[in-house]
Amino acid sequence: MPLDTSTYSLALLRLDGRRWNELRRLTAQMRTQASADGSAYLEMGNTKVICTVSGPSEGGAVRPGGGEEAVVGVDISIAGFSGVERKRRARNDKLYRGVYGREHEQLQQ
Repeated sequence: MPLDTSTYSLALLRLDGRRWNELRRLTAQMRTQASADGSAYLEMGNTKVICTVSGPSEGGAVRPGGGEEAVVGVDISIAGFSGVERKRRARNDKLYRGVYGREHEQLQQ
């Protein structure tokens, strides 16, 4: 849809052409990875996220005292070029610890 600049000033537009009250376009697809049990692809602006779910799988050794608990493993991969600075992130990075900590707290409840 072409912009009608006679009714809306170009000075009031954001760099990507949106008005002040417009959101970026959201694209979502489900079942995008055939090899995973569940998967999704989300895109909003320049942010692209791929999520996959695999499991359930047989666990390792059974803990003494109960077999009623489940273990959920979370693996987060962030591309080195995804931020302002191009760098390799270590597993003890604050971002990893923050995301994993929130997920771990929610699963404990």
